[in-house]
Amino acid sequence: MRIYLIFTKESLTLRIILHFILNNTMKINLFSLFVCFCCISCNQNSDLPIFISGNSIPIDSVVGKDNSIIKLYEPYKIGLDSIMNEVLCYSPYFLEKSKPASRLSNWMADVCLNSLDEKYDVDFCLLNYGGIRATLPKGAIITKNIFQLMPFENELVIIEIPDSSFTKALNYLKLSSGHPISGIKLNVSADEISHTLKPSHTVKIITSDYLANGGDKMFFFADSIKMLKTGLKIRDLLLAECKTIDTLKTVIDNRFSYEQ
Repeated sequence: MRIYLIFTKESLTLRIILHFILNNTMKINLFSLFVCFCCISCNQNSDLPIFISGNSIPIDSVVGKDNSIIKLYEPYKIGLDSIMNEVLCYSPYFLEKSKPASRLSNWMADVCLNSLDEKYDVDFCLLNYGGIRATLPKGAIITKNIFQLMPFENELVIIEIPDSSFTKALNYLKLSSGHPISGIKLNVSADEISHTLKPSHTVKIITSDYLANGGDKMFFFADSIKMLKTGLKIRDLLLAECKTIDTLKTVIDNRFSYEQ
């Protein structure tokens, strides 16, 4: 396949952004991958047109390494690897998420709740199951593991909602099959859900800014009375926790349970 592009010589501004992933013998058409921005002026004194042609080039295992490219990024890779491969602590268990609760989800919620300064007055922590993006291995936990677990830049916020919205939250959680929580115990029996919080006109929940804005269909936060930004990133809190301990302490305590 041959493609021709025609532009005037003095009015051509061409930028090509090319990004590709090499996977075995996958063939990628270069012309299907680049984004081309052309700004053509209205200059009446244009020179003769320039003809630009291109061919479809297969990108597969036959393509060799470009040592000049490797030489360019290698120093940065070495520096990044030295950070990402740093051992932070150890885990006696292989940790993965599961519903309604797991050692991993409980640990993440506990860290978020316990990392708050005493000046913050909250009732419980609520995160989301879908926000847990990886497992943690048994043995050494390195920085890369935490970035894989929490690849987002989500920050903690404190949301105060009226008891009517808290009822909506309970109904949401009842149908959810489980989300990471801390500071509260929930039990679902038949069509009812019970909790361990004391009765109050308002409830203060610490959660992520993503969820506070209705992420994961948590629309009950829309009726919030007040929202306070903590400036604390969830991933930073997890990293800090791992750096200050020798061994991860995780628990299974039936904080979120369903009765048959």
